[in-house]
Amino acid sequence: MAKKDKPDVPPGSPWQKVLPMLITFGVVACIGPWLFSSYWLNTFTSVACLILVSGTVSLLYGQLGMVSLAQFALSGVGGWVTLRLVHGLGLPFEFCLLAGAVVAGAFGLLVGLPALRMRGLYLALITLMVAAAFQVVVNVIGFPDGGTGFTGRIVSGQRVLIERPWLARSDGAYFVYVMVWSAGGMALIEWLRASRPGRAWALIRKSEAAAIAAGVSVVRYKAAAFALGGSLAGLAGGLIAGLNGQLDNTGFHASQSILAYALTVVGGAYHWMGAVFAGLLMRAMPALLNDHGVDGNLSNVFFGFALLVSLIQGRKGLAGALADFYKFVRMSRIVEGSVQWALVSIGLAVASAMLEWTSFAGALFIVLIALLFRMAIPGVAWLLLGFFGKRVQDKTEDIEGALSLKLSQLVESWGLVPDHRLLKRALNALFIGLFVAWVAWGVFDVPYEVGLALVWGAMALKALLEWIVYPHVLPLRQRIDARYPKPHAAYR
Repeated sequence: MAKKDKPDVPPGSPWQKVLPMLITFGVVACIGPWLFSSYWLNTFTSVACLILVSGTVSLLYGQLGMVSLAQFALSGVGGWVTLRLVHGLGLPFEFCLLAGAVVAGAFGLLVGLPALRMRGLYLALITLMVAAAFQVVVNVIGFPDGGTGFTGRIVSGQRVLIERPWLARSDGAYFVYVMVWSAGGMALIEWLRASRPGRAWALIRKSEAAAIAAGVSVVRYKAAAFALGGSLAGLAGGLIAGLNGQLDNTGFHASQSILAYALTVVGGAYHWMGAVFAGLLMRAMPALLNDHGVDGNLSNVFFGFALLVSLIQGRKGLAGALADFYKFVRMSRIVEGSVQWALVSIGLAVASAMLEWTSFAGALFIVLIALLFRMAIPGVAWLLLGFFGKRVQDKTEDIEGALSLKLSQLVESWGLVPDHRLLKRALNALFIGLFVAWVAWGVFDVPYEVGLALVWGAMALKALLEWIVYPHVLPLRQRIDARYPKPHAAYR
């Protein structure tokens, strides 16, 4: 018999926390090599590395409330050590990668020593100075490129690139290789968050005095967090070195560490999806602009605006907004929606492949992204209106509600069941079609008209399917909701 007072919180065990993330990374790793072109494979390989860097920022800020602006610099330390060992000793790439992570972890521990005495603005300034110092040192000595001496630099001559590990010579294989490392690092962070160290970090964040009174070693747990953050950031730096075969002095500016922190806040520092969003924003968005002949640095304008909105809305970020959305959705709607998504996406992908519009995988990905945006964009749109103030947000929603009501009354006069947010859904579908078709054209070289047909066709089929099956699934919905109740969800 179902418990009536079942709490509306995510499962609490470490394995239950980690499993959804591992499934997500595993699916992307499987479909990525035959879905993306070489350019986008390298781009998303970089994204996977940056997800790991953002995960360390999320660990320190989300769990301990510590602002570290040196995480990208620590990834540079790991990359430097990895390159030096590969060039100097010719050791296996995995050994050099782990050695770089250990050295970066030691540096992270040194960076974290001031955190034992201070936090907030002063800690942020100190870690920023560390990032700036690393930038100066790298500008002087450079990254190893096959030369002699301690620095391993070639003064005059052709730079030597390191070889990728024998398991991952091709772009596709290296993408999978990096996804495995990234998934392992992120899983370690989430596992610790859901176990005893996570509880200790959370208590330290609330009150160090309370943590000491509870028997928690503040020094040990803070040091462990900074050492772990440095190690995983260094691991990401070594993976970036393996991707490119070298590292460049211009790739580890102090501004990159600031950007990593800012985009982690935008993505959401309290959920692993926030790190994913941060990695995509940091690398995939500039790559998309560059692919269309637009300066990728223009994305910084959007980043600044998004950071302001995130701070205004309570610092939950994109991942927090999606989590709040999930909390108010009934379990039966999630199950029904998943089945409908599968039917619509697979059906359109098969039709697209038969008509030779695009590949099965490409159509499947475009349709899934369109359906995801259909669910998320309305909430994000109203979230952005909050930047102009609650009065503007409420007034706009009132106007939209009044217009939608008039449209629904008109639809009802025709003998049809009305949608009381018809205007919002229509504008949402129009925007998503134009945007997702543009992304598909740039990333997958899908003709713009085909992208529009797939996106709008997916939304039309989803709405039609909902209308057809609605009377027949009500008993099943009631049984699912009785078995898995959610106190905050609307059942009317």
